[in-house]
Amino acid sequence: MEALVLSCSTGGGHNSAAKAIVQALQERHHKVTFFDPYSLKSTHFANVIGMTYIKFVQHTPDLFGKVYALGDAYSRMQTKIPVPSPVYAVQNKTSKLLENYISEHHFDVIITTHLFCGEILTRLKRKHVTLPPVYFVATDYTCSPFVAEVQADHFVIPAADLEDTFAGYGIPKEKMLPFGIPTLAQFHEDIAPDKAKRAVGLDPKKKYFLISGGSIGVGDIYDTIDHLLTFILSHKEYEILVLVGNNLHLYENLMINYQGVHVLHLIKPTDHVYYYMKASEIFISKPGGLSSTEAAAAAIPYAIITPIPGCEDKNAAYFEQHGMAIWVKDVSQDLLPAIIRLQDPAEKEQMIAADRANIDPDAAGKLVEYIEKKNSDLN
Repeated sequence: MEALVLSCSTGGGHNSAAKAIVQALQERHHKVTFFDPYSLKSTHFANVIGMTYIKFVQHTPDLFGKVYALGDAYSRMQTKIPVPSPVYAVQNKTSKLLENYISEHHFDVIITTHLFCGEILTRLKRKHVTLPPVYFVATDYTCSPFVAEVQADHFVIPAADLEDTFAGYGIPKEKMLPFGIPTLAQFHEDIAPDKAKRAVGLDPKKKYFLISGGSIGVGDIYDTIDHLLTFILSHKEYEILVLVGNNLHLYENLMINYQGVHVLHLIKPTDHVYYYMKASEIFISKPGGLSSTEAAAAAIPYAIITPIPGCEDKNAAYFEQHGMAIWVKDVSQDLLPAIIRLQDPAEKEQMIAADRANIDPDAAGKLVEYIEKKNSDLN
């Protein structure tokens, strides 16, 4: 089977989910082509698209939340008045480039983990370009604005109990596949903490808190570090790891502000996040859909901080309601009590049990198996 997987670099979650699907396809010996459709114009153009979005979220998260709310209202209106969205309208040139590419290559299936790519494919469908079956993979625990505008043959959603949420935006239930958000196999492999620590050069005798602002490095990281340092004063066995993502400004400021703090370790962009999760006692992060799912797949106790308004509020609520995380709504008041709770063996085991009950770590594999069966039925 020949598969085309599309994503965009507006945050790492979409790409990580896409890579998990690529991994599952390749493990079953299928041929896979994976790229950002904006790179068909140029790599520079694709990077500009990604960085423009990232800078917007990094520097003005509250404004992003307001834009999201407007988009959400517009998207709900589309169920009554089918007016194309601005996101759809700007995809014309890229859709022509992708049309030319697809006409020169054979594919049995197209899978995308990003709205922009879904809108590009929708333009092609509306032009009656012949396409193989298209699968859209949602990477948040809600229906994001304009997803319902995407003309996909199937929508992979994070969980069966979200079917009504997606249907409320106009997505037909018969097109939904509640397989979950795809994660790389490494996140659910049984890696011993000592082995994981050694793999990334950590001290096997130490315990670690892992802080993340997602791939774009945002969130209330400074206050989180300060409160954890207070905790460490009486818990010498602990140290702090910070995944700074692609936020070089954050990395430089943390280096300056915490110079000489030997219990704080800053981690630049890495392909070994799963090792850091497996090596850590508690994961503290903003609730990106993908990073939250990875935490659940890795079975690491999870404390949510500072969601970006929009999808991440919904992710936080979903994980809290299902017992898969503690939502720390006020870092100064609630972080340390949450840390103490998550160190309790009974609390930890209860959260891990919730992870196992609600998250399928083999979502990518289930999707590929489904595609294989559908492809076989067509042939």
